[in-house]
Amino acid sequence: MYEIQLFGPLEVRTRGVRLTGDDFGGVTPRNILALLALHGDLHRSELAELLWPGERAAGRETTVEGQVSLLRRQLDPTGDPGDSVITTCNGGYALVAERVRVDVARFDQLVAAAAKRQGGSALRPLTAAAHLAGRPLLEDVDHAAWAAEARERYRARLVTTLLDAGSHALAIGEPRRALDLADRALRLDPMTERGQAIATAAHAIAGDLVAELAA
Repeated sequence: MYEIQLFGPLEVRTRGVRLTGDDFGGVTPRNILALLALHGDLHRSELAELLWPGERAAGRETTVEGQVSLLRRQLDPTGDPGDSVITTCNGGYALVAERVRVDVARFDQLVAAAAKRQGGSALRPLTAAAHLAGRPLLEDVDHAAWAAEARERYRARLVTTLLDAGSHALAIGEPRRALDLADRALRLDPMTERGQAIATAAHAIAGDLVAELAA
């Protein structure tokens, strides 16, 4: 099993081995892995355009093939290339779903699970999702438009997740927890009116509780 972390710097753990940074064989193989983990299957031409946007140099897809071969060796130096966790499909590549766990996919699953629950029962999956996203997405991938777009998309999703969790915490009478969640959302998006409203309500409820205890 390959555990792939996209929140924070890209990291892979498998069979007691931890791969980061240059362990993937260079910037391009690392970015290919991140793209496949984010998007699922991608055609060689799609990978080439994401990796080198706007370039029309001949042989880009051949270069992608070579970089994927390098990445396969880095992920499993002693393995059979035909049994790689990266499979060839429909003129492109994909990660073998049964052999990988990706933190971003888990984040999405937890948020989706929370949406199917009522009231306070949604709080647990929401806070679990927020815990997974403790650091910015792919924070070690610089100067790549696709990474910046994905980072912003998940920042926005995290803000919504934190605010939803804060609302549920208020509803079940946990103002301090609600305040912590709202404060984190406000650090990510200082202009969110919903975050300000949750924080204000949490302060008011917490103050009332203190007053009751002092009475």
